[in-house]
Amino acid sequence: MNDTPNTPIPFLEALRQIEALTLRIRQERLAAFETVEETYAEVQRLRLVLLARVAALRSVAG
Repeated sequence: MNDTPNTPIPFLEALRQIEALTLRIRQERLAAFETVEETYAEVQRLRLVLLARVAALRSVAG
């Protein structure tokens, strides 16, 4: 992805990417294991981004 500390990926865009990547995993299954493995790793990375954003919002709000 193109996100950096200065230009982080927008929250909703990360959610859309997770949805698209999850669909791709379901479609490809084991037929393309290497691709699915890379896609799953990207989903995990995006989830970490989202969790960090939620934690930051909670700390500001709380």
